[in-house]
This record gives sequence, structure tokens and C-alpha cells, in this order.
Amino acid sequence: MQTLSSQAQCKDVYGDKTDCPTDQDSLVIYNNALKVAEFYSNNKSYQLLKSIELTENSQKITVFEDLKEARRMFNILRRELASIKDDKFSAGKPNPGYKDINYSQYYQLVDENRFYQRELENQIINSEAPMSMYDTRVSPILVNSYKCIDTSSVFFNDLVNIPLYVPVTVKPFGLLTESELIMRYKALHIQVPDITKPPKRKMEKRDSTNTIVVKQLINNIPKDTIIHVNNFYVIKPNGLPIYALNQYGSGGIIGFMVGHKFKKLDKKQYGDYAVPLFARELLANERELDKYLKIKFGAYYEGFY
Repeated sequence: MQTLSSQAQCKDVYGDKTDCPTDQDSLVIYNNALKVAEFYSNNKSYQLLKSIELTENSQKITVFEDLKEARRMFNILRRELASIKDDKFSAGKPNPGYKDINYSQYYQLVDENRFYQRELENQIINSEAPMSMYDTRVSPILVNSYKCIDTSSVFFNDLVNIPLYVPVTVKPFGLLTESELIMRYKALHIQVPDITKPPKRKMEKRDSTNTIVVKQLINNIPKDTIIHVNNFYVIKPNGLPIYALNQYGSGGIIGFMVGHKFKKLDKKQYGDYAVPLFARELLANERELDKYLKIKFGAYYEGFY
């Protein structure tokens, strides 16, 4: 995956030199990725069929080539659909009440690197879904397939094949929480540093990447929840921050573990902790929240505080 950088020059997915995306570029992609991910993960009408992880450079190039091909086929498919008779091949036509979109609603160019595009499958398009932003300097990490299974929906049988940015992998580094930073390393198959071990002397060098990572991890943990004992970093048992994660790697703090009991965030704290929608819905449903915590902590968890 092409990483986001503040250097003067980078390479896009094709290997061509280009200006590096800025932190603002990264934030725009992140916010858009969140909207797209939350739409499909929270939409009960759509069922996830499969998820393919993109690990090879050739796969990442293919994604952008497939997006180009989907744009080319957009108008061709619509001409073919218009010629289908009602008494023949009716299964290929959209459901009654479905209103199609035009090309400008399917694809929008932003600049030489960025563009908006809805999906690869474009026979039936759910206009209620947010348009995905793509940047040729930043490779999507997944291609997910969904199907609309809601028989009452005008989008019934809509097949969605969509390249996705995992939000945590494109979020500006300085805004990552401790949990999100660990998720990023795992999503990108990078070894996660162990912050419970004391740093070696050589890590104190100014140019040491490990030192920066350790400091970043420590700085992202609330100051009142961490102490330094015998050269080890220890999280206080009466203030352990708990994060909820969705299937796309997006994380949000939902409360703290106080001893063996969970103290959830109050609604008034949602803004201070930037609690995302999926985490707010989990907090509002105590039954599901209790189930989630039992799965996450097992016998250690003894209920709400």
C-alpha cells in the first residue's frame, strides 16, 4: 500500500512520480472511507458475500484499471438495458420504481490523482450510498462484495463490488488512538511494537523509528491511565480505555474498565472522545454491549460499573 507522506514527491500506484498526499488529503480520504464503510456495515439490507485483501502490487494496479473499465462500461450497459424487451430477459432489468443515475452521478474527477466513483458493478446503483473517493497515490486494501437481500427495496438484488480503504490505514498518523495504531500495523502486516517492554538504549537515538513509535503509542493513551513501574509501562487497572472496532478496522472508545467492571461513556462525552456512529449504537444497546464485553474479556468482565 502506498503510504501517506508529507515529503515533496512520491510515486502513485503505477510507479509514476507525483506530489505526495498531504495530511489534509489523508483526512479527506479517511472521512470518506468511514462514510462508505459505515453505510454497508450498518445497512441490514446488504449482506457481505466475500472480502478480498489486496496484498500484491499487481492487484492494486488492477483495481484502478477495473475502475476505468467500469466507467467505460457505464453507458454501454445502459444502452443494452434500454434494448431489453419486457417479455425477454426481464431478470436483467432493475426493479419497478428504480431510478437510474447519470454518468456525473457515477463518476466525478477531482484532480489528476483523485476521483469519486461508486462501485465496479454498475447495472443497479444505490444512489443512497455515499460515493467512494479514490486516490491513485493510496491503494485500497480490500475489495468487498455485497448483495441487497431486502425484497421490499427498489435495490433488491443489487450486487456491489467495491474497492475499500480500511479507515484506520488512511487516517492521519497524528490522529490515531493507541488502539487504532495497533490496528493499522496489523492491517498492513507490520509487527506491532510491544509497549510493555522497556526501550533499549539504542532506541533513544533521535533517528530511531522504534523510539518514535513507542512515544506515539504512550502519548495516545490517556495520561491518567498509565504509570511507569520498574522501567515498565503499565496501564492502571482502574482506568483501562476500551475500544470497539468494526469489521473495517475503524475504532472508537466506548468507556473504561474499572477493576473488573465496565464504565461506559456518557452521551455528553461523545463529542470529547469523537465516538463514531457504530460505537454510539453499541453503547445505546446495553444487551449487545454486555454480549460484546463478555466475548472480548470473558470471565474478567463482571458487568457494568
